[in-house]
Amino acid sequence: MRSLSPRRAAFGILLLAAAGQAAAQAPAADYAAYPCLSYSLECGKLATRRPQLKQLDGALNGNAEKGKQLAQARNSGNCLACHVMKGGSQPGTRGPDLSHYGNAGRSDAETYSMIHDMRTRNPDTLMPPFGTNAILSDPEIRDIVAFLQASK
Repeated sequence: MRSLSPRRAAFGILLLAAAGQAAAQAPAADYAAYPCLSYSLECGKLATRRPQLKQLDGALNGNAEKGKQLAQARNSGNCLACHVMKGGSQPGTRGPDLSHYGNAGRSDAETYSMIHDMRTRNPDTLMPPFGTNAILSDPEIRDIVAFLQASK
């Protein structure tokens, strides 16, 4: 084993001391703004929004094909990060399998409300509040609901 010269050893001790001092002076991370996952809002500067119960107004009028594209796009809905879905590749396993969601018997209104902000049903959910945080717009949520209801 090779020994360190006194000069290298002193340099190493100085580096460790400086790193320890910098870590002690570093401000604590502020995670108060989470879970804001919006592309259109400055998440780090916003307080966590309260859960919002939003009802489906009027008929669904969603486009299932657009909903499929949104749900499977990694830069918008990104439902595949957590869920198995029809036609999707590399799905996650954190959330329930949605490949046969249309057979579950849930209404359009119930599904819309869950996508808008699942925290109204389950305060401990990991699902982002897509509507509350403006991650998805109202028409986009309607399209995803149409896709889920068509998945049988």
